[in-house]
Amino acid sequence: MWLVSAATGMKRRMGLLAGLLLPACSDDGTNESFIQVSQGSTIDPSSGSGATLELPTTSTTDVDPTTGSVTRCGDGIVDPDEGCDDGNVDNTDYCLGSCELAICGDSYVFAGQEACDDGNASDDDSCIAGCYLASCGDGNLYAGVEQCDDGNKSAGDGCDPGCQLEVDNIVCGDGEVEGDELCDDGNLDNTDSCLDTCMPFSCGDGWHHAVLEQCDDANPDNTDACVNIDGQCLLASCGDGFLHDGVEVCDDGNLDDSDACVGDCKPATCGDGLVQAGVEVCDDGENTGKYEGCGFECAELGPRCGDSLIFAGVELCDDGNEVPGDGCDSLCQLELPPECLGYIALNEPDRALAFNDGPGQITKCDNKAADSWHRFLDPAGVVMPLAPPSIYSCGTDAPGWMQGAYPVKDDGIVARTVCFAWFGDPCGWSVEISVRNCGPYFVFKLPSVPECALRYCGAPL
Repeated sequence: MWLVSAATGMKRRMGLLAGLLLPACSDDGTNESFIQVSQGSTIDPSSGSGATLELPTTSTTDVDPTTGSVTRCGDGIVDPDEGCDDGNVDNTDYCLGSCELAICGDSYVFAGQEACDDGNASDDDSCIAGCYLASCGDGNLYAGVEQCDDGNKSAGDGCDPGCQLEVDNIVCGDGEVEGDELCDDGNLDNTDSCLDTCMPFSCGDGWHHAVLEQCDDANPDNTDACVNIDGQCLLASCGDGFLHDGVEVCDDGNLDDSDACVGDCKPATCGDGLVQAGVEVCDDGENTGKYEGCGFECAELGPRCGDSLIFAGVELCDDGNEVPGDGCDSLCQLELPPECLGYIALNEPDRALAFNDGPGQITKCDNKAADSWHRFLDPAGVVMPLAPPSIYSCGTDAPGWMQGAYPVKDDGIVARTVCFAWFGDPCGWSVEISVRNCGPYFVFKLPSVPECALRYCGAPL
């Protein structure tokens, strides 16, 4: 193609890339025109593809008086022996540092256009024709990496998804048990019962079965954290019969705390709080000979209820047994008489001596006491008052109080009189009751009151 300058009419012939628009200008640089080389596209090398490239049409070839003309690549002017000249020596754009057009196979990676460029046209290496990176499924056999490449990543066609040859088309994971496969569950999951080698899982294969194994450390060593018990991979634990190195001192295969190796896999010793059968008589962890404790060296029991000796300050009796109902109970305390045990509790808050809501309010009476044994309990109080309460106290109109003193324990059952106070008469009504000191508390045998509203009052001791 010829380039024509509008100012001088000079003619130059240049081979250009399809789509390049090269400028033509006069040799004095004052008049310029642009000539489209082909298909209507223009390129300015300084600004990238698609912009306008303005180059003088005059030759920039220097003249050497000895050797003749000299061409300068990289000056931005396309000389007759240059395929291009974009004013730089960058080998990653369309014009190389040698002023040759970039092409696939020139050993330079054209930025944004090529993924690779290894300087050859071979399709069996990492960079294939078109300057694309080789990949499984591209239809080209990558030497030394792929055994096959049939242009797809499908299994069962002789070339597997990893571009390796399928032996007799037997594919582990296709759900069919073939050839030397012992199982094939249609997947390559190594946490189920069939591994990705199409072999059944087993303890020691190095794969942790998600359901049937607690661990799998790929070794037969039963002294580490993962042991094999009857073909099962289980976490090491005290009592499994294997001595866990660095963790257990002993392991006799059980959790019995009465033998030589106790439940935490340590040797039994006097003072561990566990009685070693046939060796120790007792072991309370202290072994100081205290009451209900164990003697020194775990060889004998300390004093206790049932040894026929009354231990001062603790026991009130000791009849040589721990059977209740014989006057000395299982704690070696004197047993209380029946009335001290089978009583009715009186614990209503409004029965208390301090409760008084005035006339016409709460009016209750004990007309169902029926000569039963009763015990006063808080918040009502724990005994009966020994002085007349004010009327309307204790949730009734005429409150009851007891005449006389409370008995001591050795007095047994004593008789007392209860009076009911009403309008200036401290004993407007009266009844006879029985009282017993049970030690920590008193009980009262109370008859039903003669009138309503009369009620037995409760008070603090």
